[in-house]
Amino acid sequence: SSGSADSDLLPDIGTLRPRSRDLFRNHGIASGALQTQIDNILGIGPRLSAQPDYRTLGQDKTWADEWARVCEGNFREWWETTACDVSRQLTGRAISTQVLRGALMNGDALALPHWLPRADSLWSTRLQVVESDRLRTPPMLQHRADIRGGVEIDAMSAPVAYWIRKTHPGDKDPGLDEFERVPAFTPWGRRRVIHLYDKERSGQSRGKPIVASVMKDLRMAGHYAQAELKAAVVNSLIAAFIESD
Repeated sequence: SSGSADSDLLPDIGTLRPRSRDLFRNHGIASGALQTQIDNILGIGPRLSAQPDYRTLGQDKTWADEWARVCEGNFREWWETTACDVSRQLTGRAISTQVLRGALMNGDALALPHWLPRADSLWSTRLQVVESDRLRTPPMLQHRADIRGGVEIDAMSAPVAYWIRKTHPGDKDPGLDEFERVPAFTPWGRRRVIHLYDKERSGQSRGKPIVASVMKDLRMAGHYAQAELKAAVVNSLIAAFIESD
């Protein structure tokens, strides 16, 4: 049937996402393809190249060069250390790699910018990567047409807020089914949720795994390769037949 982007995709996300993760975890070709994509897209990671429009700002080239030098130095101190991570474990490159891998493998990825001052850091802006499984519509709000896959939209289909589950639904002890409504922007216009996905169709609220269209073929190819390998091993173990009367 001919449905909208969300009506076609959202009912299948719960099946596509875990199958995609299983494929990338256990299939050599799929895992290698994912790593190749990440290496080609990110390389050594994003690097700031500050180039202010000094003419519009009424400044000269000397001012722009000095401003860019200071700005890039400050950014490196934040981005290339664990100061940019809420959990103090990842650098900026590791965060970008994790987010890109999640977008390719799960279909979309989430990151929440926080303002968390700490005594041991000059910077207070920190990023929290959130598993896309936690972005979902609360059970008590399933009847609302303006919440699609956990993304609350307005009349123009612009994101207004994101409903994020406090714990992962796949945990052994997930606890209460509690959700937090995170507004898309602060009152002064700063983005509070970074939602990365490939929007293929108009009105699409969530993304799909990159291997969704070839998932079945890759799985069958993996079973065929395993069967051929097992047959070759069995044949190599048989040296000769000795018959006796």
